[in-house]
Amino acid sequence: MFQAALPMYLRPETEPALNLFWGIIRDGIVARGAALPKDLPEALAAPEALWAHWLAPDLILSQACSLPFRAQLRDKVVYVITLDYGLPGCPEGYYNSVVVTRPGGVPEGVLACNATNSQSGWAAAREVIEAGRGLAGAVLATGAHLASLEAVAEGRADWACIDAQTWALAQRWEPVAARVEERFRTAPTPGLPLITAPGQNATEIASAVEEAAQLLDETTRQTLGLKGAVRLTGQMYLDMPIPEAPAA
Repeated sequence: MFQAALPMYLRPETEPALNLFWGIIRDGIVARGAALPKDLPEALAAPEALWAHWLAPDLILSQACSLPFRAQLRDKVVYVITLDYGLPGCPEGYYNSVVVTRPGGVPEGVLACNATNSQSGWAAAREVIEAGRGLAGAVLATGAHLASLEAVAEGRADWACIDAQTWALAQRWEPVAARVEERFRTAPTPGLPLITAPGQNATEIASAVEEAAQLLDETTRQTLGLKGAVRLTGQMYLDMPIPEAPAA
């Protein structure tokens, strides 16, 4: 049985919609002969360990962060397609980060970061700092964007860079979003890539995802914030710089 997951924006409110989306993708993969029905899961599974999941030889479809894709997963997985969430100020298939502080604050002091291998949480923050728009005297590793929001709201950190789609979902469903304030947004970069294992038919899987995004009912589309799917290229991700990790 192949592995399939769309873990990056998975939360209780989106899980049913993601499974509806996967059901259409699944049908499309089968119709194109890229896999047999018995080989594909009926529902998505939340990976217990992301790295093991991404590197699994039986991976049929997953969603990765662009920094791990270009830094550690390159040559180990195959790019499929990129979902488009219609984010403000972003071209199709692109996303960016929202710089948040406590109300009236400035992006200076302790930076809350979900992970230093995160494009939206760390690479974007580095760009903010290098552009002279923020300062980080220390970095607090939080493990998740929502935990970064909580750290800022509670005063354990002064600012954070939050994936713009995660921020959109948090504004709908997380009370902590009302306790912080958006200061500005970073430059757009290619969005979170969908990937498959080497040897899979990435072209046919991409077609199935593209078609499924078009066939979604409006309620499911609005729940996910999904506008469509865009065929970028894996090289577009690999050409992006890899930021240094924070000093110990």
